[in-house]
Amino acid sequence: MGEGFDRLVLAAGGVPRDFLSLFLEALSPKPSGEERIGKDDVRLLSLQVFQRRIQELKVDSEEQDQDMLLKGINVITRFCLDKQQNVFLVNDQALQEQNGLRELLNRLLDYRIIHSIGTALTHKSHPGTFTAYALDIGAYAKFRKLEGRFREVDITAPDARERCRNSPILELDTLLKDLKTAPADPYEGLEEEGR
Repeated sequence: MGEGFDRLVLAAGGVPRDFLSLFLEALSPKPSGEERIGKDDVRLLSLQVFQRRIQELKVDSEEQDQDMLLKGINVITRFCLDKQQNVFLVNDQALQEQNGLRELLNRLLDYRIIHSIGTALTHKSHPGTFTAYALDIGAYAKFRKLEGRFREVDITAPDARERCRNSPILELDTLLKDLKTAPADPYEGLEEEGR
C-alpha cells in the first residue's frame, strides 16, 4: 500500500531473503482481509528488527568488540543524520590499508546494521574509488521529524549507482576521532539534537 513495498525493499537492504522475512513478519499481526502493508508498518517493523539486531550483536560479540561495534553504530548513524542521507561512501584505499576500519564495517554488515550497495564507485568531486554503504532504515526509523528532510537513495532505482556517487564520504580520520568519544549506545545523544 502506498510506499510500503519500496520501504520493505529498503528495509531489507535489497536482500531477497530479508525482504521475504520482513514481509511475512509485517503480515503476521494483520487480520484476514486487511493484509495491506504501508509505510508506517514498515517503519515500526524496521525499528523492532533493528533493535533485535542490536541485541543479537550484544549477545554474540565479545565485550571488547561489542563496545567498538556499538560506538560504530552511533558514529555512523550520527554521520548519516547530520548529512541527512542514508548512504555514505568509504574510500577503497582506506579500506585496504586500515584493517580496523574494514573489520568494523564487515562486522556491521554481518549484523545487517549497514548494507553494501556498491563498490568501485567514483565520486563526482573526489579522486579515488569508493564503496557505498546504506545505513539500515531501522537506525533512523524512530526519528519521524526527518520526514521530507532526509534523502534516501532508493537502491532499486535505475539511477541508484549514479545517486550514490554524490553521497557524503565518511573519512577515516573523522571516524577514528568520533569513535573515541562516542557513547556505547547506538541512540545516545541523537534525540537531543532535535531529530
